[in-house]
Amino acid sequence: MRSRLLSLPVLVLLAVGLVGCGGSSDSSSSASSTQSSTTGTTQSAASGDVDQTITLQPKGNQMKFKQTEFTVAPGQTIKLVFENTATSPSMQHNVLVINSTKDEVFRRVGEAGMSAGSANDYVPEDDAIIAHTPIAPPGETVSVTFTVPEQAGDYGYLCTFPGHWATMQGTMHVKKSAA
Repeated sequence: MRSRLLSLPVLVLLAVGLVGCGGSSDSSSSASSTQSSTTGTTQSAASGDVDQTITLQPKGNQMKFKQTEFTVAPGQTIKLVFENTATSPSMQHNVLVINSTKDEVFRRVGEAGMSAGSANDYVPEDDAIIAHTPIAPPGETVSVTFTVPEQAGDYGYLCTFPGHWATMQGTMHVKKSAA
């Protein structure tokens, strides 16, 4: 009897996880894998010109970015593209660029993403967020264009789809001589 009582919470969590990680039943959304969407940012680019395009992808069907760092110049307008090459329906991802690399900021923003919910692409209201993409289901590409902060240093990026933030992180290096 005790083992059945202990397995009940596990089954409930599994059911919640499957529902929360399920893909869209709308087949038209997965058919547009080359479509790119752009979302508003807390720091928008002044013009339509892009100085550099950065492309990120997940590492297979893992909750990790394939590219864990990139370098840009201060004040540059960049287009951050996320190509979701994952195949598992639970591997929906977004990319949020934040103004810190501190663990407590990653945790705060990552955990707040769940509260923000799917209607907000799991993007919370937080002053640490510089820019963000919408959620990309497997096979889709999303992007955001924004102006890099003027101050050189390291800035973090993460996925805030529920449960992903803890392992799906990277660093944007802002340097005067960006490659």
